[in-house]
Amino acid sequence: MARRTLLVTGGSGRLARLVLEDLLERGQDRVVTTTRTPEALDDLAARGVEVRRLDFDDPDDGAAVRAFEGIDRMLLISTHAVGRRGEQQGRIVRAAERAGVGHLLYTSATSPAPTPLSEIVSDHFWTERAILRTGLSWTILRHNMYAEHVFLFLPDALARGELRTSLAGGARAYVTRADCAASDAAALAGDWTDDRIYDIGGSEALTTDDVLEVARELTGRRVVHVSASDDEALAAYRAAGLPDGFPESAVGFDAWARDGHHAILSSAVEELTGRRPRTLRDYLRDQEEALMTGGTSVEL
Repeated sequence: MARRTLLVTGGSGRLARLVLEDLLERGQDRVVTTTRTPEALDDLAARGVEVRRLDFDDPDDGAAVRAFEGIDRMLLISTHAVGRRGEQQGRIVRAAERAGVGHLLYTSATSPAPTPLSEIVSDHFWTERAILRTGLSWTILRHNMYAEHVFLFLPDALARGELRTSLAGGARAYVTRADCAASDAAALAGDWTDDRIYDIGGSEALTTDDVLEVARELTGRRVVHVSASDDEALAAYRAAGLPDGFPESAVGFDAWARDGHHAILSSAVEELTGRRPRTLRDYLRDQEEALMTGGTSVEL
C-alpha cells in the first residue's frame, strides 16, 4: 500500500495529543495536525509532525481547504464550541471535500439527534449530517461519556455525602479518553474506504448509583443519590463550582442519558485496538488520591 498522509485536527487538545502520540508510536511518518497555535506544538514538529495553522472560526474557507490539501485520511476532532459546532464543523467538512481528502473520520457522541434537550447532542447530529451530505467516504466514532468526567461531580459528592442529579436510572458506558484515542488512532491508520459507525464505549453500562457504589468500595465513603429535576440539578452543578457552560451542558447530557441514549454497549474498542477497554472501577482505582482530594491531578 502506498504511504498515506494522516491528519488530526486540534493538535493542542488533550484527545488530539493522545491520538498523535499513538500514531507516532505506530511508526506513522506522514502525520499532519492543525491548530490555532502552532508554536505550542514545537515538540511534535521536532518529531516529524507537520503542523499547519488553522482556526475553525476563520471566515476564510480557503484557509481550511489549503490546510487539508494532500491528506489521505483526516480525523476531525469535535471542538469545544458547544451550541455552534454544527455550523462551524459543517464548514470544515465541506472544506475537506473541496480539498480532496480521501477519507474523513469524526469524533461524535452517542446517539446524536436534533433535540432541545442538549446542544451537545444536536451539534454532533448536524456535523454528522454535513458529513453524510458530502461525497466523501467516512467513519463516525461515537464516543460515550469519558471516565474522566466523573470528576466533575464525584469528589464534591464524596465530600458532601450527597449527589443531586436528574439522571434517575440512566446508565452510561463510561470509557477513558485514552481508550478513545487509541480507537481513533487505529481507525485513522486503518485502510478501509467504506462508510462505518463505531460506538466507542466501555464494556458495562453503569447508573449513577453504580458509580457511587464503586466509589464507596474504593474510598469507604457513602454518597446518597438524590433524584432531582433538571432545574434542581442545574443549581447543584453550579453550586459545585463547575467551569462556565459545564452545568448547562451536563444537565442536557444527563437528560439524554436518562432516556437511555448512553447505555449502548459495543465491542468497538476491542475490535479497533485489539484490547478490551478499561473499566471505570480500574480507572478510579488508579485515581483514588484524586478522588479524595478533589481531582486536581485529573485533566477533564
